[in-house]
Amino acid sequence: MKFKSISQILLPVILILIQSGCTRDDIDEIDPEKEVFNFIVTDSQLLYINASRGISYEVTDPLPELIFAGDSYAVDRFEIRGDNTLNFTRKGFSINLDRKITLFNPHEQIERKYEEFKLLAMVYDYTYIENSVAVGLFREAGLWPVLSFFTEVRLNGITQGLYHFIEDPFEYFIEQKDASFVIRRGYDHVIKAYSAGPASQDDQQKYIDRFNKIYSDITLYSGRQLYDTLSASIDLEHYFTKLSIDLLLKNGDYTDEIIFYTKIKNGKEVFGFFPWDLDDLFAGQPHEIGNPWAPGRVFGNREYFSMDDVIADVGSKLLFSIEDDLDYKIAGDDYIYREYMKILRTVMGKLDPAIIDRIFDDTFEHIGPFYDDDAIVAQSKYDVNETNYALFTANLAEKRQMLKDRRNWILQELDNQQN
Repeated sequence: MKFKSISQILLPVILILIQSGCTRDDIDEIDPEKEVFNFIVTDSQLLYINASRGISYEVTDPLPELIFAGDSYAVDRFEIRGDNTLNFTRKGFSINLDRKITLFNPHEQIERKYEEFKLLAMVYDYTYIENSVAVGLFREAGLWPVLSFFTEVRLNGITQGLYHFIEDPFEYFIEQKDASFVIRRGYDHVIKAYSAGPASQDDQQKYIDRFNKIYSDITLYSGRQLYDTLSASIDLEHYFTKLSIDLLLKNGDYTDEIIFYTKIKNGKEVFGFFPWDLDDLFAGQPHEIGNPWAPGRVFGNREYFSMDDVIADVGSKLLFSIEDDLDYKIAGDDYIYREYMKILRTVMGKLDPAIIDRIFDDTFEHIGPFYDDDAIVAQSKYDVNETNYALFTANLAEKRQMLKDRRNWILQELDNQQN
């Protein structure tokens, strides 16, 4: 009988292991933060994009082309987006590609294909750290599942500065999480936008009615009955968690910056929540103060011209804003508010100083390198506040300590109110 040599036996095994055991380290990954989103437009389109003010529109005829990581992508939709940001030179973009772009998602540890995404100009984001910090906190609390990162955007090779890439949340929840319906809430619980999943195209009114029912229920019920009724429609723990982080971040404008999406909880379909457009953080006061048009009207006209007016209405409650009627009801209903405080304490316990430090360290790691590019930093002259590296590091240190101090204050107030 003939025996094979050790090398003859091992070589095929080694080859199989090499072929089947490749890790992410063996693959040339595209680091999107080190690449550039360069859109090719006509000269007249470029001039109009930078010069236009106050209008949302799509760039067409011809549609732009995207050059990214050495590859070319046809663009199906190139929309100039945003509300107040439309009044700035650096525009925000909503993109829909003809074919999906492949990116590695470090949070899911997989590659996924992306067709729709937003590129936010962050013109209100002082030194560009606020979106990063907020996303870190929301992700830590389980409220930010989408891919997002920071990158440079160019038009015809001309830098537009630093942008925040965010996977389109409507597409994400429908395609990745099989959501039946997705809604963006507006002021006075008007539906600003919505999208139905493939199986729900004929049931859209059912979901709209289910959303509207939330705002009729808060007028009909109170206490435990209201809590149980709302729990049949929304993931209250999810919503309380979002309100907790809004309080920590002093989110000055979140009534119309929230997305409702259907999810399954305890075998029942309810609405979950995703935060959106984090462009008014560390605010001095909530948005409803001095804006009589802003508060919801389910409970009649409400006007607040100072924090004293708010306290006179609902007391000293640990919610940053009572602009939306649902939040107003949470602040005013003793039972619901006690349940909210339980979640608030849990969230503050999870977001401890070590987590806050890690989020700020990550922010420095991911945004700091862009400050090495003078051309990118120079674009901040078109923002609300111009920035530089010294301001960037100083703001990081200030906001890091601010969040730790504010967390301690919240915990102390919880002790006072729960006892």
